[in-house]
Amino acid sequence: GGMPPVPKRRARSGPLYVVEHMEEGLEEWCRLEYMHMCEVVSPERLLFLRWPAGEDAAALSPEGAPPPQTAVMGLQALRPTLANEGGAQAVEGAPALPSWDRICLLDMDAEEALEPRDAANFDALILGGILGNVHEREDGTYGSDDRTRELRDLSFVHRRHLGPMQMTTDTALLVCSMVMEEAKQLAEIPWIDSPEIADAAAAGAENGTGEPSDCVCMEGFRYVARRGH
Repeated sequence: GGMPPVPKRRARSGPLYVVEHMEEGLEEWCRLEYMHMCEVVSPERLLFLRWPAGEDAAALSPEGAPPPQTAVMGLQALRPTLANEGGAQAVEGAPALPSWDRICLLDMDAEEALEPRDAANFDALILGGILGNVHEREDGTYGSDDRTRELRDLSFVHRRHLGPMQMTTDTALLVCSMVMEEAKQLAEIPWIDSPEIADAAAAGAENGTGEPSDCVCMEGFRYVARRGH
């Protein structure tokens, strides 16, 4: 009667990770985040929606790797193409997405956490709702500007959270891939919460040549500790 162990899946197979690009254009910090994402999973399993015209997605991938998938339309425009009942409408230029009931929105307000068994349930994860400006409330809990609201309005069948704290999109992807592809529970992942990060100008000072002049505390953000190689 017990569940068979979840096999570790090769990096080639696994869910499609969908990012709804929320910014105007492609800022440098965002480009770096996306480049890191193309290293975390095979780039062809990444789909960037609302991709800014004129930006070269292939430049995000490591050398020799395929480019990530992109589409100019957002989820709102794609929603009619993903009907559960098979009454989907074709939209020109629409990327190939699984049916609506095989898609999961990552949402901090979801009741259930993402778990390894979800690898069997979902063929695509939407990472658009992880970002937001987090602030600490008086009582020590965290609140955030809700970037997920417009996506939530699309009435997802499935929603999951990755824990109580905010994450950058690349961290969220790393966490999802660890859960979905390495069968790790959220509780097994080594976290670093609200770290102090030297700003880019000061980063060069970290090699012992001087003291970092400025530290940015990533209050309310959670990162994954780097694994020892």
